[in-house]
Amino acid sequence: MLLIPALLMLPLVLPIGAAKDWEFVDIQPYATSKVDGDVQWWTGDPGGSILRELPIGQVAEMEGPDGKVPYKIEEGCIVLFGTNAPKWPKEVKGIKVNAKARFIYFLHATGWEFVGGPSYKFVMNYEDGTSEELLMETHFNSDDWCHDGSQLQDENSVWAWRVQGGPPCDHSGLITTKWENPHPDKVITSIDAISLGTSAVPLIVAITLRDVTAAVDPSDRLAVIWGGIKRGIIGRR
Repeated sequence: MLLIPALLMLPLVLPIGAAKDWEFVDIQPYATSKVDGDVQWWTGDPGGSILRELPIGQVAEMEGPDGKVPYKIEEGCIVLFGTNAPKWPKEVKGIKVNAKARFIYFLHATGWEFVGGPSYKFVMNYEDGTSEELLMETHFNSDDWCHDGSQLQDENSVWAWRVQGGPPCDHSGLITTKWENPHPDKVITSIDAISLGTSAVPLIVAITLRDVTAAVDPSDRLAVIWGGIKRGIIGRR
């Protein structure tokens, strides 16, 4: 008789309400630009960029402040208004989460920079109508994607991904910033990404939740178990 290891018989997706290590927030319905293709993500003009070297369509482990972080990399990204590229929206609201999570990891950077204060922010909206903010500031927890050699002051932010060569800088990078939820027992319904109107042009490539409990049937979210990542398995809830 052929014996099948019990591990292989486990479902890829956990039951509603079950805790899991990681979950990907699907930003594709809210994308305003592309990291792939023949356009510059920061202007929308023809030309493309070195971000096409990202592992698009795959789960990628990237650097985080407390170890590797899995991100689901897709073609679409969120780009927000900056005075150097005013065509983009000043805010993208209502990015669906609908889960409890202890941590949120943002994969991000800016085109250009603004020194002297925050240039964009993330707002985490809870089911009870309250919210928390994460301010993003150049040289603290954010930076120009061409300044991938810079030292970030925030202990919760590190350069997650770097690449050499390619337009427009000949070297580029993306940052992981970890946000610890001060209310891990409250359901986060959505995230807002908001430009603060500076010269920096915010870029959000991916968002990952950690220590997650689903609040409702999340048929439009991507769920993943850490062991599944190691085996190259991704489950869509």
